[in-house]
Amino acid sequence: MRLVLGCVLASFVAVAAHAEDLKCAQIRLIAPFGAGGAADVATRVLGQRLETVLKKTVVVENRAGATGNIGTVMVATSEPDGCTLLINGTVIATFPTSFAKLGYDPFKDLVPIGSLAETPNVLVGGPELPANNLAGLIKLAKEKPGGINYGTAGYGLQQHLVVEVLAKKADAKFVQISYKSSPAVATDVIANRLEFGSLLIGTTKALIEDKQMKGLAVVQDKRSALLPDVPSTAEQGFPGIIGATHFVVFAPGATPKPIVATLEAAVRQIVSDPAVAEKFAAIGFEAKPMSSAEVTQEMHRVGDAFIPIIKELGLKLE
Repeated sequence: MRLVLGCVLASFVAVAAHAEDLKCAQIRLIAPFGAGGAADVATRVLGQRLETVLKKTVVVENRAGATGNIGTVMVATSEPDGCTLLINGTVIATFPTSFAKLGYDPFKDLVPIGSLAETPNVLVGGPELPANNLAGLIKLAKEKPGGINYGTAGYGLQQHLVVEVLAKKADAKFVQISYKSSPAVATDVIANRLEFGSLLIGTTKALIEDKQMKGLAVVQDKRSALLPDVPSTAEQGFPGIIGATHFVVFAPGATPKPIVATLEAAVRQIVSDPAVAEKFAAIGFEAKPMSSAEVTQEMHRVGDAFIPIIKELGLKLE
């Protein structure tokens, strides 16, 4: 125990010492999604801890819109001094393929700082939806002319892509409606203004447990320990759909390597803290510390998984 405590203390001292490389008094942490969702909560947990570790004021700014690209472009074009950071998903690796005009290159104009967490995706319906599983949902879609509507927090995100993959596999018509935030989707699902939603588990867990909405499927091959009563897509006849969203921290691409190293050490220290892992679990996130290089590899893996799907579907977003 003393050895572990000593290592943690040494890490804290080392990061604090190198934080002098950051010439700003305040760090801006850009969240390109609406306030109130699980990703926003995780961002604010990180921001609070960064203040302690780096001895800097950290301000979280929500810059939602355009599938997260408004906030992402803002960071990609910011001064590369480590003082403006971004939280976004590794799915941005697919955006050069899915967007006609993106405004940034995720591999050149951004550099990964480290990983925060991974969170499963869940398909949910309102309490009055006449379906309790994927079979019932697909049946509804085939019976209704023009298919049925579903909501996500943005075009081109994994929450969108996995439903398109399911639609193709099931030969069913699902019509996507894009919202600025996950809570807005959840509100319309609960009010039965949408047939179903494709949302992160952190946004839906408490609502499903309170029976305000139905969990139709966790989009992965195994059930999630966070929602053990909701069957996976694989269990329901649709294996191999990668639904988990992986959130990471980015800086502008030209950020000097010493600053990247300082921030990387700070983020790893925070995400490795069991108390932070516990806070993340409460919102449906699994803490996953990774290095900058490991995040880059993960981005390539996500791109390899989804870019062929995007091309096959002919998705071209504005």
